[in-house]
Amino acid sequence: MLEAARLDAQSYGGEREIPLDRVVGSAYEGRTHDFDPAFLPTSARLRQRWQRVYRAMVEGPEIPPIDVYDLEGSYYVIDGHHRVSVARSLDRPTINARVTEVRTRAPLGPEVDRGELLRAAEYAGFLEATGLDRVRPEARLGVSRLGRYDEMLAHILGHRYFMGLDRRAEPSVQEAAADWYDSVYLPIVAVIRRHNVLERMRGWTETDLYVELTRRWLSMSKSGEDAGPHEAVHALLKDHPPGWWWRRRPQRID
Repeated sequence: MLEAARLDAQSYGGEREIPLDRVVGSAYEGRTHDFDPAFLPTSARLRQRWQRVYRAMVEGPEIPPIDVYDLEGSYYVIDGHHRVSVARSLDRPTINARVTEVRTRAPLGPEVDRGELLRAAEYAGFLEATGLDRVRPEARLGVSRLGRYDEMLAHILGHRYFMGLDRRAEPSVQEAAADWYDSVYLPIVAVIRRHNVLERMRGWTETDLYVELTRRWLSMSKSGEDAGPHEAVHALLKDHPPGWWWRRRPQRID
């Protein structure tokens, strides 16, 4: 996959000031609807938060750095969309950022899907950290949104901790990744398939749904509700009734 995507690697590039005019977009597909091309918020809810960030940047101490991907000198925001927007409104030339550099083997043309490249880079980092491709080479964990591999890595590290308590000896990350895949990931995917969730959730992958269901499972458990993968599926489908995907698509006006 990495060869096809022409990716070489990703690495932490440190914390530094980056030029705001090189911040060209969001690393997250869902955030492209939250901000317009000038990084101005598109809804009243977002504008209220924008105003709070504005006051903090003007009146308060130095704000935390944003997080970005650096892809051939262009920056894509992972976290800090409001801070970018406010900094631009204040005509600041730069902003402090933690930079993850994504390197490619060949120059990128305008036809290249940069979102796909960044997802491939995240997947590469996930596989490097977990070794899942070595211990479970049949595993194919494709996602449609960035950030989900970090969540799954956190799941594996948590699983490793509890395995260590049971065994009274800490397993390797690779052992934990294999056991997580067999005893956590695959059983939840089986529930997804049993309920035909993919047919209702157009544009999602099984791995997207795994992440979303584990979020809901945890939230329901914290609120004292009956919680488990089946309950999480029912809650998800209740929020997305038949036809919701088509209704939410923008209507074409000729």
